[in-house]
Amino acid sequence: MSRAKILPGVVLALGLALPLAAQEGGPVRIAVVNLDAVILQSPGGKALQEKLAAFQQTAREEIEAKQNDIREIRQRITDGANSLSEDRLAELQKDYEDANIAARRLQDDKQREAQKMQQEGLKEIETQLQPVFEQIRDEDQLDLIMNNTPGVIIMAGERINITRKVIERLNAAAGGD
Repeated sequence: MSRAKILPGVVLALGLALPLAAQEGGPVRIAVVNLDAVILQSPGGKALQEKLAAFQQTAREEIEAKQNDIREIRQRITDGANSLSEDRLAELQKDYEDANIAARRLQDDKQREAQKMQQEGLKEIETQLQPVFEQIRDEDQLDLIMNNTPGVIIMAGERINITRKVIERLNAAAGGD
């Protein structure tokens, strides 16, 4: 769903919820967090980035090996164009096509595997974030915590931005910085 479709819904929900909350318990307390920054700077996010980078390097090496095989077959076809029998050239051409298909399949498989790895890693980070958000919400008596997403949150002051606090809590929980 596009931000253009989400924004009116968010504005409408806030427009309806904020006055009601203000009537029932005083001023509404809102905070924003940059989830992208939290994920990238959290111990789990850093570990996920390292894991994905190592996986991508291995995948690149495997794909490059397939590409080398393809180049080798193509070279054999070129070298034997005038000296090999038609049957042998046809066999090499089939090997070449099969190798190309295998390389594309490998690339697609590795891409799906990386996406799955990323989704699982983000889900784990989300599990780590939940208690941190609950603790900060309770400590700061927040009524609403929003992701500071451009287009949804037009402007937010530093006073309500809890990104640094969330990162510090995640690092402390992990025994890090």
